[in-house]
Amino acid sequence: MKKKSLFKSKTQMITYMFLYVLCIALFIIIGQIDFQKDIDTESKKFHSLYNMVEEDNLYVFSDATDVLSIVDGKSGVVLMGFPTNKWMNYYASILNDVAKEVGIDKIYYYDFQNDREESNGTYETIVNKLKVYVPTDDRGIQDIQSPTVIVVKKGEVIGYFDDTSIVRGTVTPEVYYNDNQQAITYEGFKTALLEYIK
Repeated sequence: MKKKSLFKSKTQMITYMFLYVLCIALFIIIGQIDFQKDIDTESKKFHSLYNMVEEDNLYVFSDATDVLSIVDGKSGVVLMGFPTNKWMNYYASILNDVAKEVGIDKIYYYDFQNDREESNGTYETIVNKLKVYVPTDDRGIQDIQSPTVIVVKKGEVIGYFDDTSIVRGTVTPEVYYNDNQQAITYEGFKTALLEYIK
């Protein structure tokens, strides 16, 4: 009795063997891809917006939905602001240095300028959830200021920083952020971040 062949022809056998080898090769290649490149690209993009922050930074770009999920019960360190605000460079730089020192691996960056201008519903929800921290202007309107840092642990705000929103006026960031003030800001961030990683 003649043995039945697994393949109908040698051509079919060669085709299946080729596809098998190709699949193995693809698995090996995909396994060696450095997915860190996406993070590196984000950190370089952030550095291009805020040149005081080193290229090798911890910032990842986020949107209102990401921030709302953190405020709603997750955990995260969030820097909120936008590049046209000259105070952001200092906040971003100091926060990145502190986060690296204490071992934080990621800082969420949320540019809320358009969302605020368009009264985006998700942005408004974030403001409402943070209303005990968000300043109210002379017209009774609450809006997040740029820059603002929030440190949230399992939905609980353990740090809210927006001190430059009350010191502006004629003071420039270059004058305000003398060595003493940088040290004060650094220590404030550090206290909150150490609590965050406990």
